[in-house]
Amino acid sequence: MSLKFRIVVIVTIILLINFAAAGYFMVHNARQALVAEMESSTNLAKGLLINALPTLRFSNDLGERLTMIVDSVRDTRHIRAWFEDMSGEPLIGHEKNSHFINKPDAPNWFIKMMEPEAVAFRRLITKGSKSYGYLVVEADPSDEVNEVWADVKVLFWLGTFFLMLIVGLIYVALRQGLKPLEVLEDALGQLEKGDFSARVDTSVVKELSSIQFRFNHMASVLEHTMAENHALAGSMLTLQEEERRDLSRELHDELGPCLFGIRVDLGNIERIAAEHQLPEIEQKIESVKLITNHIQSLVRKMLSRLRPLTLDDLGLVDALRDMLHNWRDRQPEIDWEWDFVGNFQHLPDTLQVTIYRIVQECTTNCVRHAHASHVKVEARREHETVKVTVTDDGVGFHADLVRGFGLIGMRERVSALGGRIAFDTAEGRGLQVRVLIPLKGNDKT
Repeated sequence: MSLKFRIVVIVTIILLINFAAAGYFMVHNARQALVAEMESSTNLAKGLLINALPTLRFSNDLGERLTMIVDSVRDTRHIRAWFEDMSGEPLIGHEKNSHFINKPDAPNWFIKMMEPEAVAFRRLITKGSKSYGYLVVEADPSDEVNEVWADVKVLFWLGTFFLMLIVGLIYVALRQGLKPLEVLEDALGQLEKGDFSARVDTSVVKELSSIQFRFNHMASVLEHTMAENHALAGSMLTLQEEERRDLSRELHDELGPCLFGIRVDLGNIERIAAEHQLPEIEQKIESVKLITNHIQSLVRKMLSRLRPLTLDDLGLVDALRDMLHNWRDRQPEIDWEWDFVGNFQHLPDTLQVTIYRIVQECTTNCVRHAHASHVKVEARREHETVKVTVTDDGVGFHADLVRGFGLIGMRERVSALGGRIAFDTAEGRGLQVRVLIPLKGNDKT
């Protein structure tokens, strides 16, 4: 349950309790006032009857005089009166056989709650020695009940209006007050995704300003640290590639000619030994040739691992095409496809090597592990970025699979250049490696 909903529910319950208490005390006080007013009206009517009854003995028409007395008492507020015979049958002034002359416009439960105890006055009417019946006076609280019910309805609708208004204002206030937390959550999500430029406004809610300020400071420190790490990693990668270039040049320029000279000298020695029929020397020479060939093969492999020579000789695009042509010749059962868009010349050397190594690692994995029948390599140079995508229809792998050193190495290379790499895969549905590397500052051409 959200904090906003909890607070709104608590406030609503408190307001409902307050309104219920106000309604209870209102009805309770109204009932007490009604009881007092009923008693006062009954006493007043009783006094009027006592004063009017002696006039009956001087009246020739008893019925007419009783009607006048009943009508005069009935004009008193909250009182009704009637005359009934000795057996209790109403004769004068009892229009309805109900407790109230006018039934209140209120629910029965409210009438029962407000109804006071019956206050009645009965007086036997006699003339001479003859008894005619009873003159009855009884409290009639219907008007007062109607008034109280009207007040209760007004209180109910006012309470409902103010309840909705207060709850609505509290909700809006909470929504505005907690909005910085939502912004903070979004900013944390950006940090989680690697966007360290996320910041939050610190001028909205005073109570949260310290948290927001500390978040902005943390994000700033992380951004600065990551920038330094990227710069350091990029510098290390550049130094590594320069060192590899120098080492490969040394091997190529120094060790290569030496091995070639050894092969030439061995050829001459082999020719001389053949002319003088020295078979043992020929055997030794053949053994040295095998060792020399093996050393040359190892040197070529080392040169390829240290620095792709085709990259310096052909450029990035042609070096990639040469690599994929070699794969097509060696793996003709795989359908190889590639597409290169944009100008890849004059890119920083580190970036070119990174792109070449990523494609090399991905295509090697496609052949060794993916068992793919189709592989597509795409590279696109845009104004701000370089995008590389390698897609295969192989076996794929689980998202939680422990990645090998090749995939980890790709991620580290891309991260050192401030880029992003993503692996989209599902078991049995192939793998797509997507790389996005930004072109920064004077690296753009």
